[in-house]
Amino acid sequence: MVAKGEAITPGRYPLPVEQIALRNYNQRIAFDTELRNMDNRHAMGLVDDRLVELLREGVAGGLSDDSLETLVGRQIERFRRLGNTTVVKGSSEWRTLARALCVSELEALARVAERDEGDFTGKPEDPMLAAAVDADEIAQEVDASDFNNLTFEMVIAEKERLTGMGLGGKVKSATTLEKYRGVVHDFEHHRRSKRVATVTLEEGEAWRNAMLDAGKLSRKTIKDKLATIRAILGWGQEQCRGRLFPAAPKGTPFDYLEMPVGEEKDSAERTYTLKDARHLLVTARTAARSSFRWIPWIIAHTGARVNEITVLEKSDIFELEGHWFIHIRVGNGRTTKTGKARKVPVHRALVCEGFIDFVKAQPDGKLFPGGMNEDQRIREWIHEKVFPNRKDMPPPNHGFRHLFEDALYAGVSQKAALYITGRASGSSADDYGGSDLRLISIAEQMDMVRDIVAADKSETAPNQNVN
Repeated sequence: MVAKGEAITPGRYPLPVEQIALRNYNQRIAFDTELRNMDNRHAMGLVDDRLVELLREGVAGGLSDDSLETLVGRQIERFRRLGNTTVVKGSSEWRTLARALCVSELEALARVAERDEGDFTGKPEDPMLAAAVDADEIAQEVDASDFNNLTFEMVIAEKERLTGMGLGGKVKSATTLEKYRGVVHDFEHHRRSKRVATVTLEEGEAWRNAMLDAGKLSRKTIKDKLATIRAILGWGQEQCRGRLFPAAPKGTPFDYLEMPVGEEKDSAERTYTLKDARHLLVTARTAARSSFRWIPWIIAHTGARVNEITVLEKSDIFELEGHWFIHIRVGNGRTTKTGKARKVPVHRALVCEGFIDFVKAQPDGKLFPGGMNEDQRIREWIHEKVFPNRKDMPPPNHGFRHLFEDALYAGVSQKAALYITGRASGSSADDYGGSDLRLISIAEQMDMVRDIVAADKSETAPNQNVN
């Protein structure tokens, strides 16, 4: 899965052109909502008139393939990576998809303009997108009391609704739900059905065995995919008050499924070596995009997850008695794995590198560009620009996180280490770090953690004028 840093075979999850266009439209609308929740300036009518003109030319077929690629090439590549299409630039199929994406981009900009005026009721007006919306709605119009018609997507949507109300457990991030939907698509394709109530233990065993026999996925990955389906079945059973699987009112067929035993791997395989970590951080100094420049440095010296940092705002960086902190928040679309916020000390390496100066120079609002897909852009940049000929590299979340946790062995207490990295211990220690006094104590312990790059005397000095 893309969310786990693993490639998806192109065309594995094919979608019609109109459905790809609709997904792109929905993603744009969701991103617009995310921006409005983060910064009031997004509602100031900043729609690019030149972009609108180009999109109209693209819809009309008046742009060359190169111009279309500049407009929507990144979107096409994203859907290719998700396995939704196999179109190749230069073909009529590629131009058809590119023009459809121009339609969805233009429609999304029309909604943005309407929203700037306070109108959030708009729907796609283009016949292609309107028909795709109708098809989706018809597919979901089922009698809620008829559990036989319940689909996996309906269960996931209801879970989102409940958690958004503060019910049904911890809120799942958009990245996690995207991963879940990908796993669901794979399982539905295998069993040739979207209906949840008809899932059987035998289907689970057949899917498990088919994946094991194919030998393309690790046993851990297969176990994770099976666990995902088991979790969603559990949600459905809870939502239906135990009547989805009446033969097992307190469980689901997958509760009896034997899981593969995951291979024990050396944690070093998921951790950057000091040489690789230093190479990545030194390369980041030359990056023009601020997220590429600073996020690797932040996660390397805080152990934070990438999607906890991409959403940071200027107000999240604050000073307390001479110590700087990063406030990793929860709520308003921001999540952490434990569901709890934390305030992480800014490592001296980040201060020396110029991160605080960078923050002070930014306007109020988001520190980094992009939205929910910025973590994917960072992974692609690392793969293509930093380690272009390496296929053995762990994703940055794991690569830096494990390295930083090893650095905490320099004398940081276990309570402070758990708090800084956002790990749950299952005890009251998880609340450690709440008061200002404890934060100051944690910051003093962070001073003991080594600077990854400065420890190597052969590395060049930081370029303070990168940004």
